[in-house]
Amino acid sequence: MAAKIDGGHIRKVVGVKDASGQCICSTQLGQIVFPAKKVEELESDFYNLTDVLQNQLNTIYNFQTTVSTATNNLTTLEKRLNYTKTFGTHIDLDFNRLIFDIHAVISLAKNISKSATTESSKKQINTLIKEIDSINTVVTKMGKYDKKNIITAQREISLLRKKLEECEEAIMSGGPLSPPVPPAQPTVGKCDHGGLLRVSAPVLVKLNWRGPDFKAGAWGKDFAVGTKVPDYYWVFPINKDERTLEIARLYASMKKLTLYSPLQQYSLNIKGNAKEGKCLDCGQGAGVIFFNGSFYYNCFDSRAVCKADPITTKVVRSEFEDKDPTSFNNWLSYKGIKYQDMDLAGDEQGMWLIHGSVVANGNVVIRKMDPKTLKVGSPWITTQPKEKMSNSFMICGRLYATKTLNDTHEEIYYVYDTKTSSEKNIKIIMEKPLPTVQSLKYNPNDQKLYLYNDGYLVYYNVTFKSHLPGRRGEVDGTVQLHNSETEQSLANDGWWTSPGQESPSSDSKEQQDLAGQGGPNDNQNEQPMTVALVRRDTMREGGHFLVRS
Repeated sequence: MAAKIDGGHIRKVVGVKDASGQCICSTQLGQIVFPAKKVEELESDFYNLTDVLQNQLNTIYNFQTTVSTATNNLTTLEKRLNYTKTFGTHIDLDFNRLIFDIHAVISLAKNISKSATTESSKKQINTLIKEIDSINTVVTKMGKYDKKNIITAQREISLLRKKLEECEEAIMSGGPLSPPVPPAQPTVGKCDHGGLLRVSAPVLVKLNWRGPDFKAGAWGKDFAVGTKVPDYYWVFPINKDERTLEIARLYASMKKLTLYSPLQQYSLNIKGNAKEGKCLDCGQGAGVIFFNGSFYYNCFDSRAVCKADPITTKVVRSEFEDKDPTSFNNWLSYKGIKYQDMDLAGDEQGMWLIHGSVVANGNVVIRKMDPKTLKVGSPWITTQPKEKMSNSFMICGRLYATKTLNDTHEEIYYVYDTKTSSEKNIKIIMEKPLPTVQSLKYNPNDQKLYLYNDGYLVYYNVTFKSHLPGRRGEVDGTVQLHNSETEQSLANDGWWTSPGQESPSSDSKEQQDLAGQGGPNDNQNEQPMTVALVRRDTMREGGHFLVRS
């Protein structure tokens, strides 16, 4: 049997009958061949693609793990960076290791003491042992309450270890121990020294009483020599706009300041126009000082200086009417600082006004100010632009200017002497806890620098060059011996006057007479200050560190 199916694929069917009569057919397929090889290739490709996909999934999974780890690391680094910006560089703290080192130093000191042959050597080493024991006690307390200040203790331990090594070398060599170098003892209120030599490490007292959001401001003691309130401290944070001086606090002592226990809180906004939102007696900028019981500052939105008595609440103001007006309203402030166009300062010679001047091409101008009348004397014009400086302060009629090196260090780079109308470049490095120097002021009553540092209250002890008598042209000696190249250069450098610089004004003699005059309290009795080692006790309060001298 044969059949043909039109439209189909079967072209021919052949059939036969078997013995039982059943029909057996066979077919023949034409033109169609099953693609078995293609199917095998497709199957192989499928498995290959499956492997590739699995590898990609594994890679993605590994990337997810890597990204997660990197995110955690970045979060940790961000926290460390924020901490560094807030508190400065730091290292991991290990109190057990430090205490072990202290005990090792004590053991070393005792062994050296046994080898000492003279009573003076034994006495000096025993004094060092007592100092180390004192540090051991402080470190033990710090291990429980105050881990951040461990770095200070580590530095002191290193210095003491160096002293012991020097003692050991002297004993082994059979030579006498070098006598301790006497500390400088400049007379308070007098200028019997050769100028600033160095600045100590910063002492962080505490956060200002208004909190961390009030980053700008000023603080310190009374700046008048022979002041009627010698023990008072004051803190004057600027409002959050970093412009308006409004509320200050007075403290009867450093202890009261560290305990947030003010003698008085004083507001300048006592005549404000509530309808217009004006504070008529407020100030602006961190150029404020406290001088003989009154605040002096740049009056708000003006080129005047105000004097405010916190007891009587009386405010007096004086406008400047000369031909070289001081700038105001953030026209010529310090670099990175707002509205400190007028910066008031006090030193052994009285009160000073430091400002920029458009007539002087933006350079700093120094004027002596009468604290009673608020009148200013003839100007000394420097060669330094005010906008280049990060801040400045006065010591004995000399202007010292600072500039920012980085987030942790400032450099006192320039000094101008109003007595001789001469200036020079210097190099004194200052460490700072936080980046911005909002205000920096020298107080002649305790010979300290007071820094308002991004909301934190910081002070420095200063060391002066001795003013030894000698022939003209001889180099001044230094009270303390130091090996640093910088300090050697400061001890040997002479004063120079800028080439071609003219006298600040035609009244140069008047200026020198004015610079040599004392402040309103110069005739009062003055007591010498003895510099001595003082132990600082530290404690925590509200997450901040208090340092008590």
